[in-house]
Amino acid sequence: MLIPAFKLEMKNPILPGLAVIGKYDGTSPCLTWVSSTAGRVFIHNPHERDQFSGAELKQLNMNRKITAIATGRINPKSTKDTLLVGAQTTLFAYDHHSNADVFYKDVPDGVNAMKVGTINAYEHPLAIVGGNCSIQGFDHEGNEQFWTVTGDNVACLEFVDVDQDGRMEMLVGSEDFEIRIFQDEEVVSEVTETGPVVGLAGIRGTRYGYALANGTIGVYDRNQRVWRVKSKNTVSAIVGFDLDADGEPELISGWTQGRVEVRSDRSGEVVFKDNLNQAVSAIVKADYRKDGNQQIIVCGASGEVRAYLPADSELNGNLMDANVELDKLHDLTQQQAELQMELRNLTENMKAAASGSSQAGLIPTNTRTTTRIEVSRQDRCVYLAVRTSSEEARVRSLVVFADQIFEGESHVAHETAAGQELRVRLAPQKDVAVTLAINALVGGRGSSAYHVFEIEAQLPKFAMYAKATAEDGPEPLSYVRFKVGERGPQVKAWANNAFSPEVVPEPDSPKLSSLRLISMRTGRRLTLLLEGGVVTLGTDDMELAGDLVQDLCQSLQVGELESEADFAQEMGAFQQVLQRVDELNAVRLKMTVDMADSSNIVKQLVIRAEDARMLGEMVAMRKTYTQLHALNQDLIGEYRKRTYNHDQLLEALKEVNHMIQKAARLRVGHAKGRIVAACRAAIKSNSIHALFKIIQSGKE
Repeated sequence: MLIPAFKLEMKNPILPGLAVIGKYDGTSPCLTWVSSTAGRVFIHNPHERDQFSGAELKQLNMNRKITAIATGRINPKSTKDTLLVGAQTTLFAYDHHSNADVFYKDVPDGVNAMKVGTINAYEHPLAIVGGNCSIQGFDHEGNEQFWTVTGDNVACLEFVDVDQDGRMEMLVGSEDFEIRIFQDEEVVSEVTETGPVVGLAGIRGTRYGYALANGTIGVYDRNQRVWRVKSKNTVSAIVGFDLDADGEPELISGWTQGRVEVRSDRSGEVVFKDNLNQAVSAIVKADYRKDGNQQIIVCGASGEVRAYLPADSELNGNLMDANVELDKLHDLTQQQAELQMELRNLTENMKAAASGSSQAGLIPTNTRTTTRIEVSRQDRCVYLAVRTSSEEARVRSLVVFADQIFEGESHVAHETAAGQELRVRLAPQKDVAVTLAINALVGGRGSSAYHVFEIEAQLPKFAMYAKATAEDGPEPLSYVRFKVGERGPQVKAWANNAFSPEVVPEPDSPKLSSLRLISMRTGRRLTLLLEGGVVTLGTDDMELAGDLVQDLCQSLQVGELESEADFAQEMGAFQQVLQRVDELNAVRLKMTVDMADSSNIVKQLVIRAEDARMLGEMVAMRKTYTQLHALNQDLIGEYRKRTYNHDQLLEALKEVNHMIQKAARLRVGHAKGRIVAACRAAIKSNSIHALFKIIQSGKE
């Protein structure tokens, strides 16, 4: 059993996700955390006491709600870490060792997540800030050196060499269930999960762990999921660390009910667990005692801190105590009993078959199951149909596992009168390719025992599109057009895999000239035309056009793609958003000036009231304090207006960044990065005409 190397009681709360380790003098690790929503930051340094009080704990007051905190060496000329504190719209860099401000920066897109890392296009580390659909990088002087967009609000950041090319890629987890992998400004890979991504942690090589808001944790190797587990509780922290000293780091997770779990990165098996009597707020790693041994440090919400050293070699990687081993033995015993029962049933069925009996449960030995996907415009869904090859074999029930389609990640379908075929209704809310894992319970007529067939079926990414008819109205006016060259057969192969087979004309023909479809979710038209090596995708949904372009280019293995686009309806709405941003900014500046004037009047009234009190003029003092009270109420009202204005501005800026993201996804490779940079420059210069031209043509 693993015992904590040391325990500390900080006697101050530690807010979830707001604890880091910083070496502010270049050598001594200090635990740094946010203790309250009012912006109190504590720094614990066991190696240096305060020269006046002799305490190991120091306090900083930021006087604002802190949303993210990070440390790192962003100054290339210094060996000391800089403390980075992010608030709702500001970023503050502080040199704790010298007690000096480094820089203060306004960040209108917000600071939701923060990490110090190296972007390959820049020589020195940057403070990477994730906000509302945007990611920014600041150098040690506060200059913006990097900017790009992503699909939704950024929740977490991590740096991992995913492709083992010696350069670190940036992993971004966001609220739209996506994990995106960036090389500089370009998204090179993305995976869709089942909930908002709240945590990312590098483990080893190309492997990294992830955590979701719905209680799921797991491990990916590049963009392939290795394993995942789901809990009813909420995960609050994850980190990669070799705790059992076997040379391979494990995924360590902390949970809101106080549980700490250590799981193998290969199988997800629990190799150690412990419990705090409070929620886990953060997990960090450091050589906190400066003895050459790195510890994993678990921080509790009420201020308890526990540190664990890697296991000794004599434990042979066995970190479990006796109780945990007994639980595992109980599980194995139960599994053994289930297998023995299954073996008895099979033995009885084989005896009955040998005697020629037609007892319940027997089906022909050559029975097979097949699956197919059917599109139903009437029901606005697709159906998964499972059919047996024999009329004597009836499908009694289906258990379908699909984590990105069903809310509970699985669905059970059954009918009272079992038949040779059973169908399950599928209506995914997002366009995502899913492998359906199916357990089909098949038995004979009137059977009470069933055979379980484990089968898989592929749901195409764009399965929720049906053939359009003349009654569906005019074809879309908006489009994106690009060249694919002599790749007609490959485009046809992509269409066969991306859409339901029945909506693709002449499935056996190697050529595809056109597709005319309609979305069963929105009722919007979609067209695909291929003529002379040029593909034209017609849709009024710019986001759908980007998804189609990215999926097609991935299938064709196209690394660079330029395109031209025309989305008049969305661009009109975008122009209104830009106008709203200008209006909100003007209102914000006006309210800031008015509040500054009111603050000066408050100071004058306070001085006047104190003068009246000292002179004994009680009537004048009461009158002044009455004015001060009224002015204070006005300031509170103005603050509420500013808060509402701020929320509206953030929402508008999010829409701006999202539009840039959608425009970038109409291109592939360096063209995508150029779009992002050019759009950013056009917005900074307030050149709306240039911005529209860039989005449409991809060129300045």
